Amino acid sequence: MRIAFVAPFGLRAKGTTRARALPLARALAARRHVMALFIPPYDSPADSGKRWEEEGVDVINLPLPGFGGGHRALAHMHLALRLLRAVRRWDPDLIHVFKPKGPSGLVGAAAWLGGLRKNLAKSGAAAHGHRPPVVMDSDDWEGPGGWNDDPRAAYSSLERRFFAWQERYGLSHADAWTVTSDCLRERAVRFGADPARVFVLPNGIAVGNTSPSAADDLHEPPGSSPQPAISDQPSAVLYTRFAGVRVEEVAAIWNEVRTVVPEARLAVLGHGLAGEEEVLRGVAGVELRGWVEHRELLATLAAAQVAVVPWADTPSNRARHSAKVLELMQAGLPIVAYAVGELPATLGDGGVLVEPGDQAAFAKAIMALLLDKALARQIGAEAQRRVLDRFVWQQLAEIALEAYRAAGACPEESGSA
Repeated sequence: MRIAFVAPFGLRAKGTTRARALPLARALAARRHVMALFIPPYDSPADSGKRWEEEGVDVINLPLPGFGGGHRALAHMHLALRLLRAVRRWDPDLIHVFKPKGPSGLVGAAAWLGGLRKNLAKSGAAAHGHRPPVVMDSDDWEGPGGWNDDPRAAYSSLERRFFAWQERYGLSHADAWTVTSDCLRERAVRFGADPARVFVLPNGIAVGNTSPSAADDLHEPPGSSPQPAISDQPSAVLYTRFAGVRVEEVAAIWNEVRTVVPEARLAVLGHGLAGEEEVLRGVAGVELRGWVEHRELLATLAAAQVAVVPWADTPSNRARHSAKVLELMQAGLPIVAYAVGELPATLGDGGVLVEPGDQAAFAKAIMALLLDKALARQIGAEAQRRVLDRFVWQQLAEIALEAYRAAGACPEESGSA
């Protein structure tokens, strides 16, 4: 089957395109489906117009419009038109749209309304009014209470209203839906999606011989799963973009940890959209690393004794399923986390869960793992076992295929490349 993935933004940032769309496309290509990933690279202009192949996936970065800045809305409309035309020329049997907002959401709406017509000779076209089935994916709470209200996004009031409408429309107008969490499934059903055609497709990890992306991102997830390595130095890692993480709370927790384990160190991997990590600069035992190269990431995770995931209990965090958390689990790290959203179901016995907002309990859980290497090793090994058992893209691809069948496609009939 020819499957077109429509990405929400470029590959350079650690986000939906990089951590979700591309690895799922690779897993489907391994099942002998013909895959193309269409990208509007407005956040990675260096990739504008570039095209390459990755493990059977045709990665197509659309040329950017020749205007932007104050014309952001116009540029996105123009880019959506280019995406729509490119997907039409590729003539897919099915379109999987990642995020119901922005340029990708516009393509999904247009395709569902019949803006894409298939060659009538192709099987299955007539059942959908001569258009390919459309599957919409959601991995974030986009509307009010979610990204729309995050001041770091700097959306105008008009953009917020439009994106809220896009989310409602996309989660109610498609042939099937994939979502990363039970929270988002309930949200889609509340907006009008058929419950029988909404599938929870969590994020995953890639294992085996998966090679780094041609996009040369700064932190490709590990392709193998080494045994957990616990450092002699009491050390922890915070791996985040600071979405839904209260930096002042992290500082308070770490200061409490240092009163009992004064030699403990915290490596902070990542940048916040508004430079939130700068609040931690100068906090005793904290080292700001920013985004690091792939090898340095692996070395940092291997050297750590514990990972911390201090998510605030917000709508956005309740809706998320974090690829970064899965990377930490794959590295064999025990995780201390607030019991928010999908984290309890994801971690199981591979982490220590604390009631949201209980900073004292969070600090005590970190201390316990820093002071008991055997316990840290045991919980980390369970985290690694759990992620390999439940969250591998090669297995999760079957959920996507179930969604495609529910949408009216016939993936089992066209699995040859």
